[in-house]
Amino acid sequence: MEASMEDNFVEESQEKNNSNFEIPRIGAKDALNDHMEICVTEAEKRETGALNVRDFYTVYLIETKVTDTNWNGALTQLSSIWRRYSEFELLRNYLELTYPYVVLPALPEKKVLYAWQKVASDTFDPDFVDRRRAGLENFLLRVASHPILSYDHLFVGFLQQAVGWRENIKETGYLQLAESTLKGLSVSVRLKQPDKRFEAIKNYSNELQSNVGNFLRVRARMAERLYAIHKLHANYGRVFSEWSAKEKEMGDGLQEVALRVSHSSLMSSDRMKPMSGDWAVTINFL
Repeated sequence: MEASMEDNFVEESQEKNNSNFEIPRIGAKDALNDHMEICVTEAEKRETGALNVRDFYTVYLIETKVTDTNWNGALTQLSSIWRRYSEFELLRNYLELTYPYVVLPALPEKKVLYAWQKVASDTFDPDFVDRRRAGLENFLLRVASHPILSYDHLFVGFLQQAVGWRENIKETGYLQLAESTLKGLSVSVRLKQPDKRFEAIKNYSNELQSNVGNFLRVRARMAERLYAIHKLHANYGRVFSEWSAKEKEMGDGLQEVALRVSHSSLMSSDRMKPMSGDWAVTINFL
């Protein structure tokens, strides 16, 4: 009975995956970004249409342009469409369940996780919105460069289909597929003689997860300490600079101290930059 449940789960997953391969390909390692330009050009703050409740959200403009005239896999040659962050999450969840064997790129964070990132905590702050816009564009480009994910018809619809995309993705039944996935996992737990190869991969992945988690915790502590030094020296620099303006005899000395302390603050800031690069943002969400 357990074997039949596993077989049904595998067959169901394969049927779901095969139904998405409707867009013509050109080469074995061909991907969507070989035929189309994709960019997230701008963000816009909008208000919900509710009468008594004012709620704001941000939408992002996705623009696409077909660059290969011999390719007919696009819905239109040029497109501009607005998408919310929640729709990006919906797309990623669908891809994750439909293609469990593919490592998906991470989405940018929904809010600032650490104070040392020196980004405004307001999710509507222009700097934060632009950072998220760049992260969403990077997510789309990485999916579009994958030879399997990029040709999923719902991914192409996400880029170009203005109406009905949410309904189409719900009709695929990916939520039911998620339930089947959980059932399949519960079956594997009850196996009396699990495959040693899969057990080895499982043990390796658990160990890797533990090591990466420890690495991120140490990195976060180091960054917090550097950020505290940066803020402390920046405040001291401002205090000594203001103090020097009020002192006649000690003014030059206080100004020199202010310059030295401010320089130390800048050095701490430079040391934090490698900790907030693209690789650091990505590894946080693996």
